[in-house]
Amino acid sequence: MDHSAWFESWDSLFKITVSTVFGYFMLILFVRTAGKRSTSKMNNFDWIVTVAVGSVLASMAVLKDVTVADGLLAMALLLGLQYVLTISTSRWEWARRLFLAAPSVLFSDGEFDHVAMRKERVSRDEILQTIRDKGIASLDDVRMVTLEANAELSVVSRESGPADSEPWPQPKD
Repeated sequence: MDHSAWFESWDSLFKITVSTVFGYFMLILFVRTAGKRSTSKMNNFDWIVTVAVGSVLASMAVLKDVTVADGLLAMALLLGLQYVLTISTSRWEWARRLFLAAPSVLFSDGEFDHVAMRKERVSRDEILQTIRDKGIASLDDVRMVTLEANAELSVVSRESGPADSEPWPQPKD
């Protein structure tokens, strides 16, 4: 029976320990430097970076051909690219349109938008659950339900203001 699947060497365990501990603390430093967006409620690009950075940390910890320097460079580049992307999308409309998903109105003034719901793969039950989670007992009390760019459902109640007021710009298709 081959025991190498269970134990290879003390050197291998030492490399994994050092790489993981050092990489973990460097990742914390990188994320703190990159800012809150790196760990916030995620849009598509935040999620991609989170998964990629986790994969790099895991590779750095257990793969022999990935050095600590390789892993740290990859993590720094991923977080740096995310930083540049978030700066760009906060400053320029063309970058927002290119990189970010627009919010989708799924329910408005008593009507479910079934086309938008199918496109976004959101069920009526999910919308109703979100409305109940907000403590709203009746659809008549809901002005709008929107699927936001971070995949969270937002509920705007009728109490939020008159129906003809528009507190934010509507998404452009």
